[in-house]
Amino acid sequence: MRQKIRKQKIRPKTIFLLCLISMTAAVSAGCGKKIEIRVQDMYTQTRMTAPEGATVQDILTEAEIDIQEGDEVWPSLDTRITEDQGKISISRHAKAQLAVDDEVMDIEMTGGKVKDALNQLQITLGEHDCIDHEPEAYVTDGMKISVIRRLAVSIAADGETKDYLTEAKTVEELLNLQGVTLGKRDIVEPKLPKKLEEGTKVVVKRVDVKEVTEKEPIAYQTRTEKSKSMTIGTSKVTRQGVNGEKKITYQVTYVDGKEDGRKAVREEVIKEPVDKIITQGTKPKPKPAASKGKSKSGKGKKVVSKKKVYDCDGSGHGYYIIKYSDGSIKYKDF
Repeated sequence: MRQKIRKQKIRPKTIFLLCLISMTAAVSAGCGKKIEIRVQDMYTQTRMTAPEGATVQDILTEAEIDIQEGDEVWPSLDTRITEDQGKISISRHAKAQLAVDDEVMDIEMTGGKVKDALNQLQITLGEHDCIDHEPEAYVTDGMKISVIRRLAVSIAADGETKDYLTEAKTVEELLNLQGVTLGKRDIVEPKLPKKLEEGTKVVVKRVDVKEVTEKEPIAYQTRTEKSKSMTIGTSKVTRQGVNGEKKITYQVTYVDGKEDGRKAVREEVIKEPVDKIITQGTKPKPKPAASKGKSKSGKGKKVVSKKKVYDCDGSGHGYYIIKYSDGSIKYKDF
């Protein structure tokens, strides 16, 4: 049975008497049988010989092993050692601290190991968690034990995905620990303050904005003018249309190198367009002379020919020249 030992102060007046008694006992014992003794003091093992019948206290004193308050010795200090009992075990009392999940807890135990401390405080380690001491290490006085929580996460950025075991608690912490630098326009999912969980995938989208200048045509307009010199119902192209040209500056947004959107920020006309002009007649038609022998019940004029004429600007536009049986001509755009 283990026994807690309390150190007691010995008065100076009794020291001389104790020395005489110890010397007498040693001389008497020295004549007896010697036995092998093994003292296990936590990590340290001491081997020595002692006369059979010596007490545990005598042996520890001889080996200069101090027993502190709260320590446990087995067998007890007043036990006399026999040949069958050659081992002495010492369990040291310790006060330590254990830090986990932003909390620091005090722990007090005798002869316990780090794994025992975790069990005592009911702390469970996750799949990737670790501690800064070996689980089989003895808890010593003043020891500070830390449980390090780690999560398996990944970061997708710059065209590649990497896996990490991290102690970071938030997305922002993770990116800082892994040296991932963010631009002011970059997009991060989940958001930076988001708390990490097992399996979290952090995606970094690189956003860049550039100005791009492009030339674009300005389509010409078609307008109509009237002419008294031309008969009503007749028309002709008196000026071909010519497209103009303008320079437009766009603000283009790229996400991971691909265009994601654009908006025009500046526009400059390089060449003004030239309108196409079609002139239409306003002069009244002369009355046709009555034809002899022609029936008044005729069905009217008929199309004699229809000719297609294209504009010179290559736009595909143009006009038809239509001739009728009564000699009239008509121009029609297409």
